[in-house]
Amino acid sequence: MEQRKQTRAKKPWGRIVVCILFLLCAVVCFFFLRHVTRMLPSEQAADRWGSDAGRFAQVTAFLPEHEGLSPGEAQGLPMAIRSAMQEQGLTALVPEGGFAYAYAAAPVTLQVTSRYRGPAEVFATGVGGNFFLFQSVQLISGAYLPTESVNRDLVVIDETLAWSLFGAVDVAGMEIFVQNTPYVIAGVYRPNQNFASRAAYGDRPHLFFYYDALTERFGALPITMVTAVLPNPLTGLADEMFLDTMDTLSVDEDSLILVNNTERYRFRDLFGVVGNFGTRSMYQTGLRLPYWENAARMAEDFAALTLVLLLLFLLYPLWCGIGLLVWLWRRRTWHARDVKDRLEEMREERREAKWRAEQGLSDDMLVDQYDLEEIIRSVRESEENDETEI
Repeated sequence: MEQRKQTRAKKPWGRIVVCILFLLCAVVCFFFLRHVTRMLPSEQAADRWGSDAGRFAQVTAFLPEHEGLSPGEAQGLPMAIRSAMQEQGLTALVPEGGFAYAYAAAPVTLQVTSRYRGPAEVFATGVGGNFFLFQSVQLISGAYLPTESVNRDLVVIDETLAWSLFGAVDVAGMEIFVQNTPYVIAGVYRPNQNFASRAAYGDRPHLFFYYDALTERFGALPITMVTAVLPNPLTGLADEMFLDTMDTLSVDEDSLILVNNTERYRFRDLFGVVGNFGTRSMYQTGLRLPYWENAARMAEDFAALTLVLLLLFLLYPLWCGIGLLVWLWRRRTWHARDVKDRLEEMREERREAKWRAEQGLSDDMLVDQYDLEEIIRSVRESEENDETEI
């Protein structure tokens, strides 16, 4: 019997320890989830663009190569965006240039040399618009590609390629050769170092051309990624305007994948990732995602898994907390009628206080009056006793 009593006494302490451990695990999951959802600069262009981030949203469309935009359609992208904004009546609220956009072609494999070393095999991507607003990589030498520049033979390379061709990273202004054609290095960047970006980036070096310069040299390459930061005064309005933009450019809505980068890591969207687990990575339209989107999807998977673990770790402490509340309720020392009686007393006290205020009586006067009445009552009782004795 004594052993059973001791076992029962230890059980609450065991539950407390388990609850504390589960809560600590939930805290770790929370901070990891916070880190994962904020570690990719490519998903935070809306925050960098607008001072009031809630008024803007970043939206991206990924297209299969056979449905990609042509160079002429790329030139009409800003006009199509303005037209979509006019249809929503936002031109009066948003000044000229109140949006940002960028696009990129499907990467091609090229061989690059320098005057000192080579060749090196690289992934080359033609870009346009304000591309490096969206791909905010760490610049370690030189500058990004200017949005508008007369000189179109500029390239931006990563530090791996710089070490491979020059043995240094401070090589801005030097030349590289792509099929015997010279290009000037505008800048050298370091890829993002978070775990998702490293896994998606791969071991092969990357470089970025102006899209029109790349097409002049290697022919018309289809544009497979279009992204924009748009006004979003109402939830979902930026998505609707972007779809209208794609429709203006004669893009089939069923062939593209639309991503709201600003909202993709919210709890509602992460539950959607869990619901589509497995099938979300299947594409039957010839779609090839760029490395930064693959990194974002990897981060989505980890965020969704962490969210599920966070909720699971909170279940047992929540169940124990409900059990504790039930236990306290059953052992309470008061009942509903006690509360009712106390409320009646409080009402009586308020009525008495109100009557005192109307009569102009203070508490001291009531005490003096009460003492005088007691004295008179006691004197009368003593006189009545004396008469009885006589």
